[in-house]
Amino acid sequence: MPFLIFLKSFEVLLYEVMSWLVFYPRTLWRSVRHPLRMMERAENELKLTPAEQFRDLVSPPIFLLLTVVAANGIEVTVVGNNPLIDDGIGLASMITDNTTLILFRLVAFALLPMLSGVFALAVMRRPVDRDTLQPIFYGQCFLTTPVVLLFSIAETLTRLPETAANVPAAILFFAGTTFYIATEAAWFAREAKKSRMLGLLWAIAAFAISLLVLAATAVLFSGGSADV
Repeated sequence: MPFLIFLKSFEVLLYEVMSWLVFYPRTLWRSVRHPLRMMERAENELKLTPAEQFRDLVSPPIFLLLTVVAANGIEVTVVGNNPLIDDGIGLASMITDNTTLILFRLVAFALLPMLSGVFALAVMRRPVDRDTLQPIFYGQCFLTTPVVLLFSIAETLTRLPETAANVPAAILFFAGTTFYIATEAAWFAREAKKSRMLGLLWAIAAFAISLLVLAATAVLFSGGSADV
């Protein structure tokens, strides 16, 4: 009987994992093409029962996790292990393999939608609690995850020995930043019913705060290097 229960659980897990091959590209495409629509959908999906949520998409936290795993795979394939694994000192000594590196990156990158969500609630003078923060966090995950992928690929390119690789890396950094700030500005203006200029200022502020925290975390763990 326990073996049958295990087989049933494995069946469900296997289907869920394999379904990601279909729903992850769809989620990524829609997040890039219609980020505002996806952010709004994230908030609406959470109003449904758990069984009805994100039936044709990957849920935002899983979307972020899969992207971090994919980015790590690209890095290992192109330039090898991250220096944090081989040369980690201090706090970085806790990162001993790609599994712990993925967990660290997941938490670090999850700070972006979390900080942006808290910032949004604060500037719009709404209460910050589990009920108000979760919908915004989920929506911010849809916006942030494509940017995380672009930034991760760009950082990998900067580690190539060919200096020419810095050009596409800079383009990816610029594209990710522009996409994030432009979408965030439009979301702020719509959500708070304010002017686009104020939305832009809030978007820049949220992005700057998130980057500062992320950079501080990276430096803290890398002993002076900002590689994440």
